[in-house]
Amino acid sequence: MRKFAICLLVLTLSVSCEKLEEVNQPPSTSELQGKWELQSASCFCFFPEDFDFGAHKLEFNATANEVIIENSDDTFFVTGAGTYPIVVENNRITIKDSIAYTFQIQSDTLTLTFIDNPQIADDEISLIYLKI
Repeated sequence: MRKFAICLLVLTLSVSCEKLEEVNQPPSTSELQGKWELQSASCFCFFPEDFDFGAHKLEFNATANEVIIENSDDTFFVTGAGTYPIVVENNRITIKDSIAYTFQIQSDTLTLTFIDNPQIADDEISLIYLKI
């Protein structure tokens, strides 16, 4: 009976660990694939009520490891408009070899959070995009 209880305990723990590993998997590069439109920005900055966040878009090409950035004429968030190489590791994306964000994908929502320099005040920003 004791051997049966130990086997049952080991089996229960191994099944529980497998489920935890599945839940904690970081988003994959393929989940970034496609076009995303900025919905809002959270930062130490001011935007007028009629600010058009939708003019800012990201289009990820996971196969080529690049992102195409579109901006309005007078404002940019991630970096200037253009096509840039990206590196994706776990839940971190690096653009142009130097601009780093953590990212989280939930359903059709992408959240980019700038990895700030702790020696620079007020450089924190989170960007919320919707897949289009």
